[in-house]
Amino acid sequence: MKKVSVFVLILVLVLVSANLFAQGTREEAAASGKMKVAMVLKTLSSEYWKRVVAGAEEAAAKFDVELIKLGPPSEDAVEQQINMVQDVLTSNPAALVFSPSQPPTAVNVLMSAKSKGIPVILVDTPMPDTFTDFVTFIGTENYTAGKLGAEAMIKVLGKGKRAVIIEGAPGNPSTTQRADGALEAFTAAGYQIISRQPGYSDRERAYTTMQNILQANKSVDAVFCSNDEMALGALRALEQAGVKALVMGTDGNKGALESILAGGLFGSVAQKPEMMGYRGVEYAI
Repeated sequence: MKKVSVFVLILVLVLVSANLFAQGTREEAAASGKMKVAMVLKTLSSEYWKRVVAGAEEAAAKFDVELIKLGPPSEDAVEQQINMVQDVLTSNPAALVFSPSQPPTAVNVLMSAKSKGIPVILVDTPMPDTFTDFVTFIGTENYTAGKLGAEAMIKVLGKGKRAVIIEGAPGNPSTTQRADGALEAFTAAGYQIISRQPGYSDRERAYTTMQNILQANKSVDAVFCSNDEMALGALRALEQAGVKALVMGTDGNKGALESILAGGLFGSVAQKPEMMGYRGVEYAI
């Protein structure tokens, strides 16, 4: 089978609540010097989140605000992230730009932000539907992204094949929703789902996960991963095992695009993380 490289672009959907500017511009903060905007992300270590930061830094420079950037060493360091939010709120920033690793665990800390009059802008990952104490959410239609990524592989492979789905950390709605979308597409096409397991949004952990899956079953035709780091890790495991399968990532990061061009990854569903970071700071202001 000839491998076809595919790049699927999913535009970011910006959801803006009716009370976007209800908190005003916090002119009292600007009057005493530079406005201070805090940004707490799931991590600062991966390419994707560095792209979010790059967009935020661009906006901070344009609007001349002080940007505080924080994030734990990995996306599953949930408690550490919550502690970072608690700590940065004590500095009384004008606004908080936040991407919760596990949204239900962030309810209390966001209620603390509300009690301090600090507006919260969510990027990449929303809070549960029942929680409404934030200004706006900026992110991707993750379910659609996963579905389209799987459909791109199905178009080449045909129906009735075998698939693996590797998602992020349990409790991370963004990566779970992408996996759910891919599952719907594979199921509709009559695919056998060999395994669906977490890769914790990490290349090495996804590599190990894929290795373990292949030890039990090497009959794999398609692998959907909820981010590019996991896709690259899964691809390495497949290559080492001598298994030919299409691998689809998510994010559209530089490393994934280079792999696509080199005939490695089949494709990536692209997000716009720079725009998420930029808009997060812009809406904060």
